[in-house]
Amino acid sequence: MSWYPDDKTWLKARKAQWKEVKELLKEMRFYTPQDVKLIKEYFLYGPDKEPLRTVNNYGEVRCKVLHVGMITVWLHPSFERSYIVEELDKYEAGTRNSNDRVKDYYNGGERLLQLCDLDYETHKSATDEGDTSFFQGKEQLLAELLLPGSVEDESWFKNSLRDEDRLKAKCERSFRMAINRLSSYFSKHMENPNPNFIYRYRLSYCISALKHFKGSEFEAQPLKENLVTFFAAIDKFTASPDKYPQCFVETAQEFTRLFNEADLPDPVHALLAPYIKAAKESAD
Repeated sequence: MSWYPDDKTWLKARKAQWKEVKELLKEMRFYTPQDVKLIKEYFLYGPDKEPLRTVNNYGEVRCKVLHVGMITVWLHPSFERSYIVEELDKYEAGTRNSNDRVKDYYNGGERLLQLCDLDYETHKSATDEGDTSFFQGKEQLLAELLLPGSVEDESWFKNSLRDEDRLKAKCERSFRMAINRLSSYFSKHMENPNPNFIYRYRLSYCISALKHFKGSEFEAQPLKENLVTFFAAIDKFTASPDKYPQCFVETAQEFTRLFNEADLPDPVHALLAPYIKAAKESAD
């Protein structure tokens, strides 16, 4: 059990943390006062007192609040993956893949990306006046448990295999979303980057979209421009790691590792070559 409401010191600290959580729930704008009351009970006293679900006589689970998977991962006291997965299974047993990722977005994945989309900079903590991210450092776990790790896990993927144009468009969109946001993150937030920016944990997904892209060119002009910015940043951060924020360097190193290990098709390498070349030339 990760909740210790009988421990006065633990409960006092948890109540102080609730101030920040309550403000963030307000920012979300889709939880009612009654929802917030239920979430507070869960946050302070755990699922034994407020499970955020009901189970009927047929064993069917009904969630009491929207996006309960997001709430479960975010507001669980622990960062230990196994404890959180155990709690997730109480709401949606059997809906996870073998890698523990939830199979669909209904548990909050779709809202998670929307809420994190513009959280490049840190939020100011209501608890201790320090800096924090929107989900208070739980972004990596949220991404790993609620978001698909590959385009192959998307509901649209199998339906697109026989439609090359649709597959191309879907893969470009998935790749574009990650590259556009990461290039902006690198270029606009050098001074005070959010180390928990969620697209840092979408690199495998981003590369999987490339792996399945069928086409000789990208359609979106902003993607073409941002690819040069992105690859130039990757080169800078890996070449001179001591000069740049650690979260940028780690992201560059992880992308490089995944990219080199991905065994991408030759046409994809040919597609990317002009952008990689332009990135190197921009640094000279």
